[in-house]
Amino acid sequence: MDAPSPMKIAQLDIENFRCHQNSSLRFGTQPVLLIGPNGAGKTSILEAINILAVSKSFLPVTDDDLVARGSDGYRIRARIVHDLGTELEVRIEYNRTQGKRISTSATGQCSAQELIGLLPCVVLASNQRDLLVGEPAVRRAFVDRILAQSSASYKHALWRHRTALRQRNRLLAGFSSSSAELDAWTDELITMTAEILWKRNQFIEEFNQILSRTAEQLHLSTIQPLLNYSIPWLEEEFQPTHWKTTLDNFHSLLQHQITKILPLDRERLSTQWGPQRDHITIITNGHTIASSTSQGQQKLALYALKIAEARYLHTATDRTPIILLDDVFSDLDARNIRRLEESILERSSQWQLFLTAPSTHSLSQQEQFTLVTLGNIERFL
Repeated sequence: MDAPSPMKIAQLDIENFRCHQNSSLRFGTQPVLLIGPNGAGKTSILEAINILAVSKSFLPVTDDDLVARGSDGYRIRARIVHDLGTELEVRIEYNRTQGKRISTSATGQCSAQELIGLLPCVVLASNQRDLLVGEPAVRRAFVDRILAQSSASYKHALWRHRTALRQRNRLLAGFSSSSAELDAWTDELITMTAEILWKRNQFIEEFNQILSRTAEQLHLSTIQPLLNYSIPWLEEEFQPTHWKTTLDNFHSLLQHQITKILPLDRERLSTQWGPQRDHITIITNGHTIASSTSQGQQKLALYALKIAEARYLHTATDRTPIILLDDVFSDLDARNIRRLEESILERSSQWQLFLTAPSTHSLSQQEQFTLVTLGNIERFL
């Protein structure tokens, strides 16, 4: 599953992005450790790489928020080296008045939808404890991000579903009295809902197998995180056996169930069903992981989730993902820092990893990392 198929960022250039006026970084084969105090621009480099992969930051910000003070826009460029020595250049340019322009040396100008999946990317950011304790939408977004990067048909279904949902809710709210138009958007929404639910369920079954093996390899015997998928708006009548059929049959079964819900949509003037209402929880030993583990255990569980995500993407896309780990060593004791450090170094033979930390003082094998120092770190040494 993890056979090497190298794909790495060899050079990253950033202009007028956050605190980076003009930064040019070159990377080798070792994992990259970005060190420095808060505000030095460590996380910003990870953000820039994520934008190259999926066109947006992993933090809840707008593109305007990312533009350096006094500038009209930002530019990000990466030179990516594939196996056999082939190269790809990806460029993102954003201007406050003209918007965003995405291009690659292979395709020329392209859309954000076309960009996603070109450079598979996995992120463990400091705000991602919400994956364990946040609203269901956070975990739906986690699953959608993986599937959008690994399946063009799922990515397209998500886009079509969002469009259909927006149009249908507009009609239900009374912006049009055309029943034919409402019926057309309802049919489209049911079709996309069936495909998304089907693929989410299939993904979670496959992902949990990978996650179990990953947790075992990381010696997380007391945590063993798993994804649990439920559909509250179908829970009472929809049985597990309904998944054991073809997508076409599943669509017919789902259409029959949704027809019973449609009167409630008219009463409440909005769509009361669909993948935007699914529940995904992360459990361990039958309980939600957030309610039964410490912060340190949660950090290790998140790391296991991200390694499983990388393995899934590697297999599904046949491309090596880029791994971004922001402040991953915090909240861990010395023993678990050593365990995590060993795991990161082991994974670096398969994937390119970028990490951030205030300093190297907690690491025992810092010589195995490519160190990039940002800002003044004397007070950390």
